[in-house]
Amino acid sequence: MDERSPGTVRRRALATFGLAGLAAGSQLVPGAAVASPARPGRVFAGADARASVADLRGTAGTSDGEQVQLLGYHADAPGVGGGPLYWDADATEDDNGGTVFAVTGVATGRWKRPHDTRIDLAWFGWRGTGTENDSPKVQAAVGALPAGGTIAAGPGKVRLDDTIEVVGVPIVFQGAGVSDNDEYSTQYVVATGADDGFRLSGVRGGGLRDLQVRGSGLTGGSILSTSRNGTDGNYMLTFTNVRFKDGYNGLTLRGCNTVRFANCVWNGFTGQQVILLNGVNNDSRADPVEFVQCGIAAGSANPGTDNLVIDGLGGSIKFFATAILFGRHGIWMKNTPGASIPKFLYFEGGGFENGHGVPVLLEAGAQAQFTNTYISADNEHDNVRIGAGFTGSATFSNSIIRGSGRNGLDIASTRITVTGCLIGNNGRTGHPSFARTITGAADNGAGKVRLTTGSAHGWETGDRISIQGVTGANGTRSIEVVDPTTFDLPEVAYSGGYSGGGTGYRLGAGINIRSTASRVVIVGNVVGALADGISRQDYGIVNAAADVLISDNDLNGNTVGPYRLTGVTTAQTRITGNKGVEQIDGWLTVRVAGPVTDGLFDFGNLLYLDAQRIRVVRVTRVLESGGCDVRLDADGVSAGGAAVAAGTTVQTTSLATPYLVDGAGGPKRMQARVLNATGAAGLLVQFGYQLVS
Repeated sequence: MDERSPGTVRRRALATFGLAGLAAGSQLVPGAAVASPARPGRVFAGADARASVADLRGTAGTSDGEQVQLLGYHADAPGVGGGPLYWDADATEDDNGGTVFAVTGVATGRWKRPHDTRIDLAWFGWRGTGTENDSPKVQAAVGALPAGGTIAAGPGKVRLDDTIEVVGVPIVFQGAGVSDNDEYSTQYVVATGADDGFRLSGVRGGGLRDLQVRGSGLTGGSILSTSRNGTDGNYMLTFTNVRFKDGYNGLTLRGCNTVRFANCVWNGFTGQQVILLNGVNNDSRADPVEFVQCGIAAGSANPGTDNLVIDGLGGSIKFFATAILFGRHGIWMKNTPGASIPKFLYFEGGGFENGHGVPVLLEAGAQAQFTNTYISADNEHDNVRIGAGFTGSATFSNSIIRGSGRNGLDIASTRITVTGCLIGNNGRTGHPSFARTITGAADNGAGKVRLTTGSAHGWETGDRISIQGVTGANGTRSIEVVDPTTFDLPEVAYSGGYSGGGTGYRLGAGINIRSTASRVVIVGNVVGALADGISRQDYGIVNAAADVLISDNDLNGNTVGPYRLTGVTTAQTRITGNKGVEQIDGWLTVRVAGPVTDGLFDFGNLLYLDAQRIRVVRVTRVLESGGCDVRLDADGVSAGGAAVAAGTTVQTTSLATPYLVDGAGGPKRMQARVLNATGAAGLLVQFGYQLVS
């Protein structure tokens, strides 16, 4: 049997129940003794009712700890914003309109609402209509949580005409559920003009969840921005199930560490970008930031708005199963501050589509990885562009890169690896329907051709342009751009005689490797026509760099050829084992000086084929005079191919049906046999072969 006083037992039971349960239940038994959260040990002695906050502010409490039941914040909306309150006879703090209420004419003593770390925006008089400025109510709610907590709202509309400032405390803004419908669930309507909607400074925790945030008539600023508060940055911010829409800029993240977005969507932004991660130095960088199962889209009506920009120092930006659509550029890594470059970008799953710029634009940075990613944009730009200023490394693996106006990948940097990707159906502007009209041809002052277009061509130096209808300049040419409507053909001498007319259109490749690139590895990809869509890429790979490895790729299905080499090859240039390219691993060569008679002749570089198999694919031969037939023999009999005629003109025959010579089971004596020699002299013959394992 408990011999303590009944009042003590009740106080301890209520303390165990907790203030959160007290506030959530909003029910107190009249006359019951309830522990005061402000002063443990005090009790509410009796309960009364107030119809509204206006009534509450008109009547002071009669004793310290006195309890009243507020029926509703507004008299015309009973049950909304109500709940239990108590009288703190010694309190003098300001009336905040939600958890502390002063009585008119009373200097000491306040009505207080019991709460812990979760408060309801309706406690501050929010009606949910979105027709009045709710910013003061939201700001007061933030101030009512000096140690942080959750501000719950909804369903309904919260209109913000002024920026909500959260400084130094972790606040979670929580709604009744995310929705794309402007009439359902919880919506924060940001109508702050050119200012930010939410501004977080030096916050350790908090974020947004289960709601919609949409702009209304915004002309600048961001829906949400972060910054340092003195030396304090923002840490562990979380955004879950949030719909951001119809803004100017979406998010501007600075001075952040460990920020996570999960199941969030952005759409309908008209400013510079949807999301900006901008770090001038270690004090303002956003790092790390993670996007999981998100959708980022400036919107189909906003072709000039970039989606996600990483500018200046920052790192460990990760995307998992995220789609980036519409707008201009998809992800843009750059460094306009000029201090330190962006660091690490990782993208897995999801992809890019329907943009008006470059889906993946890497102008500056240290490292980027894309895996299992779909990258496509049917416009006049590249799908992936890696500039010379990207000084780190980039990797693309197991991805689909298709459908750009120019190149699938345009590489001007170092340490780039592309492996296991499907790359095709690019070069979409390689068609007369995308042509620019030529309006002039002249000498460029150095004896070369200079062409002028009737409107801005949009091309750049190094582009391959198909010129038609311009005498002396027709064909596919690499250009040097002079200005938006003028370009030179540095390889074509001007001969005069231009009489007007002509067109030019830009070609594109699966992969274009520029002369500034080095240590580029292109291995194990399919680069050519894909099953879905139209392929106009002329070459699978165009390479102007010396330090490359291009190996084991399928290069079939390109409209002109598998690859084109335009640069200087060195010992670091490796292009081997690609399908779609006639592969020659070696040559069996015989030279016969003077008269040539029928019989067998030894090869100067191979006498026996031992422990190997070869496939003979080509025969090249020439005589100084006369004629004969030649064939390849093994152990004195035909190795499998028919004899071919040789004459005084160099002839090359690629064998429609290559034949196999098998030396794996024992050595084969390899010789060239001459047949039907007639006045033959000075024979040179080569049999080209491929190694077979």
